Amino acid sequence: MKPLPPRILAVDDNKQNLDLLTKALTSAKYETITATDGPTALNLVESAAADLVLLDVMMPGMSGYEVCERIRANETTRRLPVVMLTALHDVSHRIRGIEAGADDFLTKPFNREELLTRVKSLLRIKTLHDDLEAKNHLLRTLFGRYVSEEVAAEIIADPERRLKLGGEKREVTVLFGDLRGFTPLAERLDPQDAVEILNVYLKHVIDIVFEHTGVLDKFRGDGVMAFFGAPIGHEDHSSSAVRCALAMQERLKGLSFTRFPDLHLNMGIGINTGVVIAGNIGSERRTDYTVIGNEVNVAQRFESNAGPGQILITGSTYEHVRDVVEVRELGLLRVAGKQDGVLAYDVLRWRKP
Repeated sequence: MKPLPPRILAVDDNKQNLDLLTKALTSAKYETITATDGPTALNLVESAAADLVLLDVMMPGMSGYEVCERIRANETTRRLPVVMLTALHDVSHRIRGIEAGADDFLTKPFNREELLTRVKSLLRIKTLHDDLEAKNHLLRTLFGRYVSEEVAAEIIADPERRLKLGGEKREVTVLFGDLRGFTPLAERLDPQDAVEILNVYLKHVIDIVFEHTGVLDKFRGDGVMAFFGAPIGHEDHSSSAVRCALAMQERLKGLSFTRFPDLHLNMGIGINTGVVIAGNIGSERRTDYTVIGNEVNVAQRFESNAGPGQILITGSTYEHVRDVVEVRELGLLRVAGKQDGVLAYDVLRWRKP
């Protein structure tokens, strides 16, 4: 399909000037739309999806400066190229235009070749900006499959640092969750039904992880692993993880399936806070951002000991959240690699402020 020509909005209260601009732009194969005042121009900027604005400075009612400022203040049009047309030669007027956000200036009466050269240059820059924004949007979409929008924005802002291979020691909170009793149930269901139920469950779980600024590490069948506090560090990662777990359990209580009214999903969740190695592991072609270390194994061990609807947290996590959660102490839980065992707490509820 042949690409559409760039669309130029020409704004001038003088019809003769508009006719000259339209003739010059049309001869260069640009699509031209016109406006004779500021309010009309602002409406067309959004409704007609202009690629560039040629804007007269001196207009009755609303000046070109005001129009330009409004264009820059609008999030959807703030990058739109604006060329101001002026018969004013005083440098102070150009400074005023720059302060308003103009990209370039043309002095009336304008030279046709100069006009088209400046338009072509700014459109080329806009194309580069649009391509970059499209790529950034794609990156945010891809990263959004694994991390929250906040984390994705941080990674895109500093990819050289965030995406390089290697790791660092970080204190994080790791969460493992797994459905209880789903595997034998799935064996009795039609495969398509089992997958649909699993996908509904995972969608809710993933959304909740992202809502609490967690990073989704991996799926394990009907189980998930997430961590909080990396790659973007924040002091309340333990609280975020526990809040996330409580939200998961609450969401599952309200989850129902029309075709299976008696089906109730229950998760067992284990959470641990500790120092791990966090970083990108793999090769230049295939990389996973993950956390490794014994503290991860402890969280997984706690999950395997959690009953349906239960959230087990370690003593190290409890120390970070003891003032905001109600728990039941369960004593020591034997964990591989921890000779004396690990204190376990059953999270009952979040304390109301």
